[in-house]
Amino acid sequence: EELKDAVVDYLLRECRGDDNQANGGRGAVYLMGESFGGILATEVALELNRPTYEDYVELRGLVLVNPATSYLRSRMYEVAPPIAAARPILPALSGVQYAVSLAAQLVPLFLDQGRAIQQLIAILSSKGLPSVVNGPEREAYMGRVAFDLPNRLKFMPQDTLKWRLEEWLEWGCGVFEDRVEMLQSARDSSNEDDALGDVETYALLKVSQELRTVVVVGELDQTLPSVEEAERLASEVFRNAVVHVVPGAGHASTCGGSLNLVGLLREVFAEINTYGRIKNGDNDGMGSDWMGGEPMEELHGLEPRYDGASIGLNPFLYWSKDYYQKWRER
Repeated sequence: EELKDAVVDYLLRECRGDDNQANGGRGAVYLMGESFGGILATEVALELNRPTYEDYVELRGLVLVNPATSYLRSRMYEVAPPIAAARPILPALSGVQYAVSLAAQLVPLFLDQGRAIQQLIAILSSKGLPSVVNGPEREAYMGRVAFDLPNRLKFMPQDTLKWRLEEWLEWGCGVFEDRVEMLQSARDSSNEDDALGDVETYALLKVSQELRTVVVVGELDQTLPSVEEAERLASEVFRNAVVHVVPGAGHASTCGGSLNLVGLLREVFAEINTYGRIKNGDNDGMGSDWMGGEPMEELHGLEPRYDGASIGLNPFLYWSKDYYQKWRER
């Protein structure tokens, strides 16, 4: 509830900003959530469809990437809680026991049979790039993020893992299943007017029947049964849904180089094409055949470099004034 409220408050602040008020309209919002974020995004979508927010927010689309709405039926649900709850055989080696359990049992669920490693090699050898990296500015940004990864990747303590599994995934999944039951009851109700009269039911029906939804899943997701869940969501929950399966992708790499997310969203949400365009190149990072074509086998789903160069952008240029501007608070 706290996370949902925080997201809603943020969106309200943005949608009540000067730009939207000057245009005399509501702020257009597209929500995207990955894994547990998929559960959170559905809750935020329901909240934003209450009459309270209709004067400020126009929710135009929902994107769910490997949503954890299937957590209770997943391999992760079988493996992770025992690791989080395990007591150390020797107290002095508790950290070692936990780390070994993570590496041996949990981490493999997030992998994708080496595809990410193959893509990394292709990037480092300057043979290919993710489709969205279609200019030096974006290549510089990708490089800065890569250099900063050691500062961002932190080891999750055992108590934190246990709390997140219980309070985020298990609880959130239970809430989602309750919503599905309520939705089915509302659909089966003999008196539709009474069902629509209830604010929560009204929001459920509106999201289910009207909200454009994209469900993106990795073909080889071992963490969650994502392909199966996408089929369930599209057939039982979201009536206006598009399902896109990313070939060869695991749970952690679905939004990686194999997926041209920009192209996918512009195909589903056509109005996005009228917004600001990318200066460098004429395809806006979409590629020529983002969904229907076969990826180049030797690049493992990546695309050839935008400049055809045999060597990538010099790392010393990642922070140059041409490609980087430090953020300063007003």
